[in-house]
Amino acid sequence: MTRNKLQALLGITAALLGAPDTSFARDVLYQAGDPEIDVYVNIGEPTEINFEGGQIKDGFKNSNAGVAIENKGNALIVFGKSNLENEGAALLVRLEDGRSYPIRIMKSSPENPRDATILIEDGKGPMGAEEEAVPPYKERNYDYAPASKVSGLMREMVLCAEFGKSSIPGYTESDRFKGQTVVSDGAVLAKIDKIFIGSNLWGYVLDTTNLLDQSQKLNPATFRIDGTRAISASTWELAARPLNVEEQIANKHNSKVYIVTRSR
Repeated sequence: MTRNKLQALLGITAALLGAPDTSFARDVLYQAGDPEIDVYVNIGEPTEINFEGGQIKDGFKNSNAGVAIENKGNALIVFGKSNLENEGAALLVRLEDGRSYPIRIMKSSPENPRDATILIEDGKGPMGAEEEAVPPYKERNYDYAPASKVSGLMREMVLCAEFGKSSIPGYTESDRFKGQTVVSDGAVLAKIDKIFIGSNLWGYVLDTTNLLDQSQKLNPATFRIDGTRAISASTWELAARPLNVEEQIANKHNSKVYIVTRSR
């Protein structure tokens, strides 16, 4: 099943359970080692890329890349130029605190509408301030984002899908489409495991399997649908199809894919 069909099927799911959202502002949860972050632009129109981590130090791009960029401190304003290639333009952005993000600027399409604004976060927040020294004997408590936030819902879905948590406060779990195939392209098979329905956010959990006799990396863009705020996975690299019982038990050919979207 192609990405268009994934979008259509999850769109049908949304239509059955509520009206679709037409907003294209996104939050992207990025972790070190993830693939490039795809950003979709229109030629001559601005797209704002914000960074949760704070101020931008510098960045790198090919001098012939078909994009114009303005640095606004903790955000980039990106314009697609007429010479933007179909494969897009690669950027590397570094922040003052040392974090870096690989970004690929792509032409928008009906399947991948223009991103008006994007917030790139990694759940760590700004790191510019020096952390207060804490005695080694003092107990330290860490607060997590609530499930009403993108990173909080993503964490809660992982706890439910991989660690046996029974429910997410503020969300209704739907099994109506459990087992429904959303991707089947000969290389990857993905089926709906759970759908979490909230007032502002929805969460999808997909069971994903490698159908090839060789390892492969998942492409997050395969799973992006309208209103997507973040995509994550238990692992982005799938082992080859198992050939014996040991490999089957190891389960390295499978992965959970998590998608957070705006409410439908």
